Amino acid sequence: MKTLELAPNQIITLNDYPVHSDSVLMEYFAKCKSGEEVPFVPVIRKDIVLKYFDDKLLEEFEIFERQNPIAGYFMLDGSHRTTALTLAGCKIRVIIYQTDSDIMEAKKLLATDQILKSGTLEDSLEENCEELYRHFKEKPYFMTVEQKAAKMVREKILPQNMRKSYRLK
Repeated sequence: MKTLELAPNQIITLNDYPVHSDSVLMEYFAKCKSGEEVPFVPVIRKDIVLKYFDDKLLEEFEIFERQNPIAGYFMLDGSHRTTALTLAGCKIRVIIYQTDSDIMEAKKLLATDQILKSGTLEDSLEENCEELYRHFKEKPYFMTVEQKAAKMVREKILPQNMRKSYRLK
């Protein structure tokens, strides 16, 4: 199991634009601004995930990839955390799933609150990749965490303090 700090343009976000809960986003934003660490975000390298995409989805991804060559990881969970961290100008702490044993190791971090309980911990690597395929098949567009945050700022769907913080970074 490997952990890293990534920039928001290195992570491909889920298509749950903008986010499901403004209050959760605000909670994480406040934590990020105060310097408090938030739990790891689970990701899988794109070369692993792309093996599960069909030809049509691969074509869509190739267009995205040409414009975003350093986006090397698919996020499994963590839209609120990644958005808050990006708006606060922070790096994103990720945990990389490359094998089923990585997921088993990550489960041990639940007790320390370094990772949040989610369905990704109950699934195998293959099942997580298949879930990403279904997710993007339903909504076939790709965006980095950075692009998502910038779009939320542009469309003014965030409170002023979050938009201002993002511009100041």
